[in-house]
This record gives sequence, structure tokens and C-alpha cells, in this order.
Amino acid sequence: MFEDWIYKYLSRTSCALTFLVNPIFIYLIFSEKSSKFGNYRFLLLYFAFFNFIYSVVNVSVPLDIHNYRYSFFIFVRHGWFMERSDLNFHILVARCSIVASSYAVLLSHFIYRYLVISDSSLTRRHFHWYMTGSFLLSVVYFSLWHVTCYFPGRANFELLQYIREDFQETFGLDSTEFNMVGALFSVGSYETTHRAWIATISWSAVSIASITSFFVMARLIMRKLKKMTVRTSQKTSRFQFELLRALIVQTVIPICISFSPCLLCWYGPIFGIQLDRSFNYFETTALGVFSFVDPIAIILCLPIFRCRILKCFSKTYKNNRTTSISRN
Repeated sequence: MFEDWIYKYLSRTSCALTFLVNPIFIYLIFSEKSSKFGNYRFLLLYFAFFNFIYSVVNVSVPLDIHNYRYSFFIFVRHGWFMERSDLNFHILVARCSIVASSYAVLLSHFIYRYLVISDSSLTRRHFHWYMTGSFLLSVVYFSLWHVTCYFPGRANFELLQYIREDFQETFGLDSTEFNMVGALFSVGSYETTHRAWIATISWSAVSIASITSFFVMARLIMRKLKKMTVRTSQKTSRFQFELLRALIVQTVIPICISFSPCLLCWYGPIFGIQLDRSFNYFETTALGVFSFVDPIAIILCLPIFRCRILKCFSKTYKNNRTTSISRN
């Protein structure tokens, strides 16, 4: 019952909250004066639509992650794509790859902020080319992750036999009946362990390079903003700092609650560390929450949005209180 709540109801709750929060987020963006956000509105709209897609995929293809001694594996916990087949394996790999696409979405925000401060034409007259490039960047990340997931391939007979007893004890099921993406780092054949190491190093390289790029871009933007304060108004420079702060918070949230646990999952088995099952619950849950947590963080970090939300709640409270008093 607890696992059903984690893998069915919690993912659906996250999806419902995503479809509640993001429309409010979109309304706040496009109800502001266009001069306030400029074309950045459309990049935020792209971010919101990505959240919609991600949350639907999270419900349709619920992942489970598990460690056993020198191995880890990912499989579909329940639903339409649980059974072992070629099609379902492709869907599993695509589900893993869409997580990597979120790196590209965040990186496109940092690049845009830098280009705006640099007064690039890509943020104004040629913005359609920038949006095309942002979309292609997401496709590149998706494809790159897709390829690296295929490198260790579908969990082979050796890995399935290695985890079979633990899988039966943990889930009460036969591991050979499921599609899996997994890695066996030791006690296996040379080919199996070699592929596991190359795939894990590739995943780590993409993740670390992306996160490093975020911090490098943030540093470059900060330097540009400090120079910008000399030649622009205090109001404009303050707003740019607020946007950067919101972007940093928007980036730190998935890094802390989603991507960091993945590193523990990849590297724990290298040293034979078997993570507690409760950590796997946290990991699979965290992978689904940033699609609604991030928009909330942006709204709270930007004073113009925060004030509007507080005014709305204050107005609703006053109206309800007035109605209550009039009835009494």
C-alpha cells in the first residue's frame, strides 16, 4: 500500500499540482507589461510547457530505482509500459532521457540572461532563432542521454541473474520479466562491467558539465550586472539581479532534490554500498516534484509576482471577512 501511494498517488498529485501552479505562473508572466519581461516571457512559457510534458510522462512511465550490492537498475514500476518488450524498453530509455533535457532548459535560461545584458540581437530581433536553438539544445541533450542509456543496453542475462534473488525478495517479482537499464560494476564479466563504467562516466560527465556551466554562466552574468549598474537605472539593474536570483533558485532546486540523489545511486554500488530502500522512495519522488516546485520558487523570488499573490490573498480574505460580518 505504501509503494502504491509513492508510485501511483504521489506522482499523480505532483502532476495535478503542476497543472495548477504552471497556468498561474503563465498568467502572472503574460499579465505583466510586455516591456517588463520582453521576450523572456516566451522562454518561461517554454519552461512551463516542459513542466507539463514532464509531469505527464512521470505519471505515464513511473520509474523505480534500486541498488543491490555492486549494481543499480531502473525499471518501470507499474502501468502500460511495465512488461518486457522492445517498445517498452525504448519508452523506458526515453523516460530517462527526458530528465537530461531539463539541463538544457535551465542552461537556455542562463544563456538568455547573459545575452540580454550583453544587448544581443538574439533576444530581440532574432529571438525566433534563439528559441529554435534552445529547442535543439534540448533535443541534443535528450539524444546524448538516449545513446548513453543504450550503451550498457537492456539489462543483460548476467545482471538479471545477479539481482534476481534480491528482486524477488524486495518486489516479489521475477527480474527477467522486466525491462531495465542497469549497471553491474564488479563480480561480472569484463564486457558487462566495462559497459557499466563507460555509461556511468558518460552520464556523470554530462551532468557535471551542465552544472558547471550553470555556475560559470551565473558568474559571468554577475560580472556583467555589476558593470551594468554604472550605466543603467537602479530600478533596471535591481530587476535584472532579481531575475538572476530567481534563476539560481530555479536551478538549485532540481540539483539538490533530483540530480544529486542520482549521483549517489550511480556511485554507491561502485563501493558495494547498498542504499536503504527509503532512499529509493525519496529519489523517485524527488524526480517528479520540481515541475511544480520550480514555478513556485520563481513566483516567490520575484517581488512583482510575490506582491500580486499576497494582494490577491489579502483581497480574498477581506472579502470573506466582510461577507461574514454582513451575514452576522
